[in-house]
Amino acid sequence: MRRWLSVGLLALALTILLATPIRHSFRVTDEDMFAGWRAGRAAGDVAAIEAYLAREGVGDVLPLADILRSDARWRRCPKLQPFAVPPRSMWPAMVPTLRYIRDEVVPAVGPVRIVSGYRDPVANSCFRGARASKHLDFAALDLMPEGQLDRAGLIARLCPLHARSGAANRVGLGIYVATRFHIDTAGFRRWGGDYHAASSPCP
Repeated sequence: MRRWLSVGLLALALTILLATPIRHSFRVTDEDMFAGWRAGRAAGDVAAIEAYLAREGVGDVLPLADILRSDARWRRCPKLQPFAVPPRSMWPAMVPTLRYIRDEVVPAVGPVRIVSGYRDPVANSCFRGARASKHLDFAALDLMPEGQLDRAGLIARLCPLHARSGAANRVGLGIYVATRFHIDTAGFRRWGGDYHAASSPCP
């Protein structure tokens, strides 16, 4: 009886083990890195900005880890830190940007993910951002649609949205290669891949 019980328990344990997805320990994701970073010396600052955005009603619009990450391509830049908390004086600049993304951009293009958030001067230089990039002021996010929206479809939705609501919300709209685009709320304007208005795909 005991032997059959032991065999049964062993079979049950193997079934559970085989049914559980294996997370490879050798692959460290950005989420893992953010969790480790926020648990270290940055803990107080991360908790403070998280609480601030929550108080402003935009804490759940997009992941904090992505807002504080310089760029999805950060590994290309030697010695660049992947995350940074901007100075507290800049925090209010992100609030209207997140509101506009939540209230206007997502209803127009569907769910989005951040590919570039806050950049300090070193990060902005590495990624060849504009000299006066609003990423430096914590007012801008570069985004991409999560769905199957192609570039033509993205342009067809973003350009009318910007024409309709951009001026009232002081929205800057940059549309880059493929489906990467920029949103800030630091002034009504539009541009394309070379940061000039003439290259904007919007009519």
